[in-house]
Amino acid sequence: MDLVWIPIAVAAGFFQAVRTAAQKAVNAHLSTWMTTYVRSLWGLPFLIAYLAIVVSVEGAGVPTVPAVYWLHVAGCALTQVLATWVLIRLFQRSNFAVGTILTKTDVMQAALIGSLLFSEIISFNGVFAIILSVLGVLLVSGRQAQGAFQRLSLWQAVTSVSTGLGLLTGFLFCLSYLFLREASLVMPEGSGAYRAAWTVVGVTVMQVVGLGMYMAWRERDQFAPMLRHWRPCVFIGLTSAAGSIGWFTAMAMQNASYVKAVGQTEVIFTILISTFFFRETISPREYVGIATIVASVVILAF
Repeated sequence: MDLVWIPIAVAAGFFQAVRTAAQKAVNAHLSTWMTTYVRSLWGLPFLIAYLAIVVSVEGAGVPTVPAVYWLHVAGCALTQVLATWVLIRLFQRSNFAVGTILTKTDVMQAALIGSLLFSEIISFNGVFAIILSVLGVLLVSGRQAQGAFQRLSLWQAVTSVSTGLGLLTGFLFCLSYLFLREASLVMPEGSGAYRAAWTVVGVTVMQVVGLGMYMAWRERDQFAPMLRHWRPCVFIGLTSAAGSIGWFTAMAMQNASYVKAVGQTEVIFTILISTFFFRETISPREYVGIATIVASVVILAF
């Protein structure tokens, strides 16, 4: 059971890759904030159903949690919403390749910030595996990055808005992981699945209520087109719920930075989707990148 978090994190990476692609597509019809909101609104029913199943199976009731638990849940809810909004803004830019790659620095940021300000304890093997996972992402994304740098000078790439958005996305996501991990640690009872189920529902309810109030105030006209596109919204909700369950459960069991290092397998799924559905070829460098990411997972496992 000690390593069960690894396949859970891999599955979460898969669902996140699929959900992110779906969000990018639906953003052509909805505003950035509504595209962000869809993830929580349509995912909540699936998450509540999952919570009911977990509570029924474990025969447990409502947990007793300290006040600091809700502070961590609120921090996770807020940073996750902001990170998703910034990520979608990044999608809207024509030269988003470098910025998108930089969002993957979230695992490095989580390790550094988690060690300094949170309760993350990173071993030498853990540091090595994290570095390998980021290197693998850079290798897999090499073709994309090369095309971006050909359009931009080095100074433009470093100082571009896309670069800033990419780093900000990674930073906000890393904070959401760390808040999530802390919330799971301060809940005094239950298995990893039980603690994750309550926490993911708590975070999502806060997002649905908080962002829903903003949408009703500022972007009420977006609800009609959202309902017209309910089929992709349901798909986003389902894949988002599945991914969130995976992330929350894995992070209830293991360091957030380790979980996200394994979650870098998301880029492998992205490559495989491009290969099998869009008939794109995999370059030798991408094969090396995939092998590097897999090696980082093996190091964390042993």
